[in-house]
Amino acid sequence: MILRRAARSAIGWGLTLLFAGSAFAQGVTIGGTPADGEAEGLTAMFAGDRFENFRNMDRFVPTSTMAPSPSVWDLGPNRDDLEYAGSFRGAPTSLDAFIALSDTSAFLVIKNGEIVHETYAHGDSRTSLHTSFSVAKSFTSALVGIALEEGRIERLDDPIRKYLPELTSETFNGVTVEHVLQMASGVRFDERYTVPESDINRMVQQVPPMTFLEYINTLGQEHPPGTFNHYASINTQLLGILLARVTGESITDYMTRVLWHPLGMESPGLWTLDHEGRELAMGGLAASARDYAKLGLLYLRGGKRGEERILPEGWAEASVRPNQPHLMPGDNPSSSSTAGYMYQWWTPRNWDGDFLARGIWGQNIYVHPGNDVVIVKLAADQKNFDPRFKLDYIDYLQALAQSLSD
Repeated sequence: MILRRAARSAIGWGLTLLFAGSAFAQGVTIGGTPADGEAEGLTAMFAGDRFENFRNMDRFVPTSTMAPSPSVWDLGPNRDDLEYAGSFRGAPTSLDAFIALSDTSAFLVIKNGEIVHETYAHGDSRTSLHTSFSVAKSFTSALVGIALEEGRIERLDDPIRKYLPELTSETFNGVTVEHVLQMASGVRFDERYTVPESDINRMVQQVPPMTFLEYINTLGQEHPPGTFNHYASINTQLLGILLARVTGESITDYMTRVLWHPLGMESPGLWTLDHEGRELAMGGLAASARDYAKLGLLYLRGGKRGEERILPEGWAEASVRPNQPHLMPGDNPSSSSTAGYMYQWWTPRNWDGDFLARGIWGQNIYVHPGNDVVIVKLAADQKNFDPRFKLDYIDYLQALAQSLSD
């Protein structure tokens, strides 16, 4: 049974949860709410004990619930035999020190299918449901792959308007489903959270009363579609709208049936709902660390749980391997990031065949196929808003995974 709960606060919902936090931390204004005053309602999500708040998302926003799987995938006990120290920002740093300095509340390492390290801090536990912010994008991508296999989406190179004719803006001329998946739609969208006039903050102010589709139609074009990689969360929200349209189901219902239960999730999962009661596909998922790890294991195993195929043949591999110049990692004049990108998954700047889901505040599902490693990191780390720290954190995870060769 899928439950839907209303937020205690009448003034806010998921968009503010996703994007206002950094602005509150920086003392700027979003949606007319002063950041430097007493925290009220949803602003309390980012005040006080953020660790407590992030594992209790449903206190602040409306949510829907995905029930645990009737066929739980038990990842087994923690062997607790990992010892590691590496360089972080030029200094020797033990794993324990890294976990502490990055304000991490859950850290899980899986090697060859076995848990070799599992740490919880700041009140988190194995059953805690930790909000993941943009890690949700990678779950949304998995649903797109399944919908494609089912024929609900016919082809990735179909125009997005084929399914969403309400996209009447010229900005979407020539934009395909794949362009949106790759953050290469060409939409002009400024996602700087700490700039009050940015598009992400304007969106918070205008939705509601606008619907997301109405708001998206106001956006201009920055680049021709399929030529430039620019991370813009509105693309993923568009994928969520697409999924609801082609499946005839809510994301909660569809994901429970085709991903959450088949993947053997042991805990409930929560989705943040917008003012229309629709899921925030761009970043509204909360789950436990072990259940996040199962998505990483699914992609590590080519879309299968044991002998059961959950993702279509080839989808996992295609989702994490950039295949066009503007999607490649490194110094790239056709990308706004030094990290690579494909279907809502990142690759590190020094790509080693590895890939990751990434969320603001320091959430990660990191996968290194070469060494059969999955790492989950959940945090409430304000330093992650600094691009230098964000990249350095990923470098540390990569070095840890590279150290675990057989």
